[in-house]
Amino acid sequence: MPLPSTSNVSNPLAFGYQAQISDGITDILLRLAVAPGRELTITTAPLSAQQVNTAQVPEEFRAEFGQSYARSDFSGGAGLDQAHQRVQGTNDFRRFFDSKGIDVFKNADDSGKAYSIELLNETSAVTARASASAYQNLISHEDVLYVSQGHDVHYSSDGGDTWTTTDPYSAGPSFNVTGMVLVGHELYVSLNDGTDSIIRKLDADDIPSGWSNVMNLHSSHVYTGLFYIKNYVLAIDTSGHLHEIDGTNSPPLIKSLPSGSLWTSVIDGGSVILAASDDGYIYAIKDDSTSGLVLSGQTFIEGEDIVDMTESNGIVFFSTSQSSSGGGKIGRVYRGTIATDGVLYTLDDRQLIKEFGDNTTAVDKSPTAFFNTRDQIYFGVIDSATETDLYSIYLPTLGYARNIYYTGTSGKVTGIAIANGKLFFIVAAIGLIKEAATLVDDGYLILPAADFYTSQAKQWIGGRIYTNDIPAGSNVLAEFSTELDALENPNATSFSTLTKIETSESGNEVPMINVINRWLVPKLTISSNSGRTASPEVYSYSYRAFPEPEDILARIPINVSDRIERPGKRAKNIPGIGKKLFDAVKKLEGKSVTLTLFKPDEIIRGIVENVTLPVQEITKLGSTMVFCTIQVRGQRQASATGEITSLGALGIGRLGIHQFGV
Repeated sequence: MPLPSTSNVSNPLAFGYQAQISDGITDILLRLAVAPGRELTITTAPLSAQQVNTAQVPEEFRAEFGQSYARSDFSGGAGLDQAHQRVQGTNDFRRFFDSKGIDVFKNADDSGKAYSIELLNETSAVTARASASAYQNLISHEDVLYVSQGHDVHYSSDGGDTWTTTDPYSAGPSFNVTGMVLVGHELYVSLNDGTDSIIRKLDADDIPSGWSNVMNLHSSHVYTGLFYIKNYVLAIDTSGHLHEIDGTNSPPLIKSLPSGSLWTSVIDGGSVILAASDDGYIYAIKDDSTSGLVLSGQTFIEGEDIVDMTESNGIVFFSTSQSSSGGGKIGRVYRGTIATDGVLYTLDDRQLIKEFGDNTTAVDKSPTAFFNTRDQIYFGVIDSATETDLYSIYLPTLGYARNIYYTGTSGKVTGIAIANGKLFFIVAAIGLIKEAATLVDDGYLILPAADFYTSQAKQWIGGRIYTNDIPAGSNVLAEFSTELDALENPNATSFSTLTKIETSESGNEVPMINVINRWLVPKLTISSNSGRTASPEVYSYSYRAFPEPEDILARIPINVSDRIERPGKRAKNIPGIGKKLFDAVKKLEGKSVTLTLFKPDEIIRGIVENVTLPVQEITKLGSTMVFCTIQVRGQRQASATGEITSLGALGIGRLGIHQFGV
């Protein structure tokens, strides 16, 4: 007798069959042997304990079930989109994706204060130094600010509250200041009238003594920048010449660029002087004891124009620009190191730090005006038509983050300085911008998307935040999104509120209800008080999740006896049919199968994990039963058919549940 299958039994339920199992070749109908002590069970696969500690930072490890995504240090900088990657960077455990208005580096140094994040100060335009002049420069010396605008130089020793004006070259009112540099305590400025140039100097410690010539009028040379490096005063002009200013009217020519190319930056690169041109070349210039300044190598950055450079602790940082189809420029910041064979010096190990804008960019996003402090490097970037940002690179981690910003209108940053502990910067055609004493209204920080190294859905169950005592009127808002697009949109409507803290928070877990997704993108928003004089501090931030079980285990006792019982009919013995059925089921062990239960209505696709040996059960009353248990691990499948109302519908009689005798 052949084994029962859907090919030889048209109405399985009517003949007492409650299940079907098939591997695509073998198709068997099964009678269940369900009774007390041998129940049919369908359960989710047991959760495994956490194996990889995804909190990543030791101070956030917790003895709890599930997996934690925690951060208590953000000094690694911005730009990380996925928190859990196969290859982790050195500082990934303290990196985030984006921020604005949040100071992530303030307490990261060795100042002796516990690390936390808080709000940045806002900025305001210095009314007295507002100017639309195309010629504006900024420099500071011993907390004195020097700002050139057009023909004049203005200086302030009280943080920009009051200003004094001095005229570097009263004999030439048509000459504009194009460059400023400090040589010790002397301020050097270059001026030109579009045809001729002159370089003048002022003793910053004896300003009343006035200005004097460094070099007399230099005809037919238009100087556009001035630099002081390795005891040399260097100047660049509109003809692409790099000169050593030696006090004569015929300064030595160090390097002349091809026609149409211009110098953009000259810096002290440590072992050599580095000079960059807008045609993509960075030249190395060596101080030779016999020949003076000589060219000793060059590096070409293909497809990009060099905008600016700086050096700190043996690392060279440079920015580039590339034209976009949107009419603007894509900006990039790189870092590299100087390599040499003893003769030639080149810039090697170049790595991209950050790209600003894309091919649709309509504004010039070139990073400009590098400015170094002991532990940070600042530079300016136009964010949009209405905002200019200062970014900073934190030297201990080489991470970057958005720093203070100016809104209302935008322009290229042409100079950055610090005086009296405050940042100042020049925005082209606008004037001097000052870091104010008051804080921004609010700021946000978006963390990388967490998924605990798995693509399966997780049950996100709660989050916790540690803060200080929240100043009256301020608050901390914790939000989350399960959509990856929210990384790039701080105003995304998909963000949901976890908690809003207005007093203090010591890390109690706030429950999350019915949040199931592969990803979680956390966001923090810090708001200042009404007077913008106090900011909450956030010490750490974490979320916890359980992996959402995808597999289920089905344990099904089945009848493998020779006695066949049919509803409403006399039982029948078929010698050998039980063993034949068991052997067929046993052959499915380890194979992929589809298990269909007619009642309850379940379809499970997976593998047969094991088939137990037959067990004979002898009861005092009733029939002798031989049964075994099949265990299938897999996933539930949606029923291919819905509720039917008419057997006249196409295909229902053959493909629907009618064939099972319902």
